Amino acid sequence: MNSLAARAALLALLIGMTSAATALAQTQTQPTLSVLVDQVLALFPKVDGDVIEVQGSTVTVGIGRKDGLVAGVELALYREGRELRHPKTGEVLGKTEQAVGRMVVQQVLEAYATGTMSQPGDVQAGDRARVSAGKVKLSVLPISEGPGVKGGLVEAAIHELVEALNRTGRFQVGMGDAIGVWLTQQGIKRDDVLAGKGLAQAAERFKLEQLLIVAFTRVQNKPYMDVRLFALPAVNPLLTTALFVPPAIKAAPKGDFSAGRPRESQAPNPQRSFLARLLFGDLDAGTYSSGEAAIPLKEVAKFPFIVTSMDVAVGAKDRIPRMVITDGERIFLYRISSERVLEPEWTYKGDSRGHIFSVQLAELAEEGAIHVVANRYNPIPAILLNSFILASRDQKPVVVVEDVSDILLAVDANGDGVKKTLWMQAFEQKGFFKQGDAQRGVIRNGRLVAEQRVRVPSAFRATGATATNITGKGPRALAFVDEHSRLRISIDTQEVFRSATQVGGSLTKLVVQTQVERGGRDYIYQTEPIPLSIDLDGDGIDEIVVPQNQFPGRLAVIYKGPAGYRFQTVNSGFEGMVIALGAIPGDSGTPSLVAAVVRSTGAIFSSQGETQIIMTLVE
Repeated sequence: MNSLAARAALLALLIGMTSAATALAQTQTQPTLSVLVDQVLALFPKVDGDVIEVQGSTVTVGIGRKDGLVAGVELALYREGRELRHPKTGEVLGKTEQAVGRMVVQQVLEAYATGTMSQPGDVQAGDRARVSAGKVKLSVLPISEGPGVKGGLVEAAIHELVEALNRTGRFQVGMGDAIGVWLTQQGIKRDDVLAGKGLAQAAERFKLEQLLIVAFTRVQNKPYMDVRLFALPAVNPLLTTALFVPPAIKAAPKGDFSAGRPRESQAPNPQRSFLARLLFGDLDAGTYSSGEAAIPLKEVAKFPFIVTSMDVAVGAKDRIPRMVITDGERIFLYRISSERVLEPEWTYKGDSRGHIFSVQLAELAEEGAIHVVANRYNPIPAILLNSFILASRDQKPVVVVEDVSDILLAVDANGDGVKKTLWMQAFEQKGFFKQGDAQRGVIRNGRLVAEQRVRVPSAFRATGATATNITGKGPRALAFVDEHSRLRISIDTQEVFRSATQVGGSLTKLVVQTQVERGGRDYIYQTEPIPLSIDLDGDGIDEIVVPQNQFPGRLAVIYKGPAGYRFQTVNSGFEGMVIALGAIPGDSGTPSLVAAVVRSTGAIFSSQGETQIIMTLVE
């Protein structure tokens, strides 16, 4: 090799090495979400100390750099009171506490720190200041500016951020999608949200404590995150930072999540899916807008009594939609015509051995006959549960099974749209529902026989449960409302999701009379509406809709996105309690939702009132 060629080869090698070193350095210095998580985590050290002095709005506390305190942290100020002792053991459990204000730390020295009041109060020397050692409730609100950053990348970045926050063990993270929808409805723009506008009202409405806002846009043609952390109701951010979305984060590929599968054919300007319109559109009983987001509604019936339970199903053979309702004493079966009109099929009135608290439509025989599974309860110890099953024959009700001492639940175990499987959960005087107990039942010679055990979580309750394929491919999941009114989703007893917000709620109370104390005592248990598992956007994966009667007229929608399970509250506009939900699948892939809305008259939990049956219309 001549000297010129040798020098050229050496130069090429040096250039290559320099490029590789530069690339490696860029990779090593590339910001990651861990930097952001560390910044957030630093604002919530587990500290507790005394208030040393108060001068006007300036407060000095005996917590400093040695305790891990940094500037910008907000401390809760409280006053200790009398000791609390256990009445039997005499053990000191702690002291009473009175909140006296909040302060933001501005200057931190080794052994003490000073700051100003962010929430005025009657603070005195000798009071206490702390950041709780418990998990901090943190809501994450993603905001995307127009088409600048793809939705899949936003989902993936938020998923990574939430996972990183959860791994710290310091936060109880919840998604703030409903907050974003509400702020949009108020006409508050992106920049105004980042400046804190409307957040005080949102905090009061949604019971927020800490809100982490992540606004996505494009800067230098790269996806960019503008981040604000608010400790509400204060609207001055504790943290203001920004960073490019790390290149390691990629948009999630299409897969097993809602809207994750492309349709076979798609129009150039496709109409928004029913799921999108339900989450972000207009579902108002008094609104008949023709806008794209609006969902047309129709009142198909009004009953002069309170409906305690309802179910809707389409026959596997005759393809006729039916609706069953009960007022606690009678059961009514209707056909739903193509014009969305109710046509009476039969009425059943049994004996007075209890109150019917739930009804379901099922097909429990090979011939495809329509069955009504009814749960009935009487608090008298000699009667208690006496559930029964009716069959519909020649448009008349026929008792197939009676005097069942278990809670019955019809489920769609195979995912073919028809409930053909029957589960039984035993009654237990303590807790009403026997923990972790469920058996599959079959009808034999007029009797219901337990065939095999079903694996369910220990918190399972059969009064508000459904099978669902919300998880995508693989085995069907079980969704149910637990004793704390939280929706849980599990696969073979392994929990994959639990809502942080309460759902469910009904007018039916189940009273258990006991003699464990002198004169006895009554324990009251609440039934729950059955969650509706239905494909709202035609992608083959179900979403779950469940009434949220802690807030009148609200529904909760749970769906799976590329960043995991999402929970969003929807204001239906209905005036009353959404006591039950059903659905009729549509030929176009858009289902019709059916809601039973109860308005009581007189006192709360009155047995007098009326019920509207309201249906969304397929356009």
